[in-house]
Amino acid sequence: MTRDFRRQNKVRIDSVIGQNIRSEREMRKMSREELSEIMDLTVSHMGLIERGERGATAVTLEKLGRTFDIPIDNFFLEPDSASLALREDGYDSENILVPLQQKIASLITRFDEHELDFLLHSIKGIMALKHKGSASKDEDFDDLD
Repeated sequence: MTRDFRRQNKVRIDSVIGQNIRSEREMRKMSREELSEIMDLTVSHMGLIERGERGATAVTLEKLGRTFDIPIDNFFLEPDSASLALREDGYDSENILVPLQQKIASLITRFDEHELDFLLHSIKGIMALKHKGSASKDEDFDDLD
């Protein structure tokens, strides 16, 4: 592995982590100053991390995970293409859906098989009510089993 390849991947990972930290902070309507105080970091250092210009240490990520009550692996997840498309279309211009999707993803990682099955049936029921009277729409959710 060349040094340039490692450097490029580190910058990309730092950027993803920073975006996820910022998203979690904003979802909680927390200022950078408030988070910096909790983390015992300067506001400028927190800004560097959020912009991906400086990497977060494992200790920092662990403390952020406890602060936000999420598993630290959430910080490494890249936004999916559907979320990006929503933002590019302006549908989620206030960046509301992406943090909610991340929060849901974080919560369901703690579910066991029975809870996930219950959640799946609940979602299918909600979608069926939403598309009531449209048999083709209901069939779209059969492949979720």
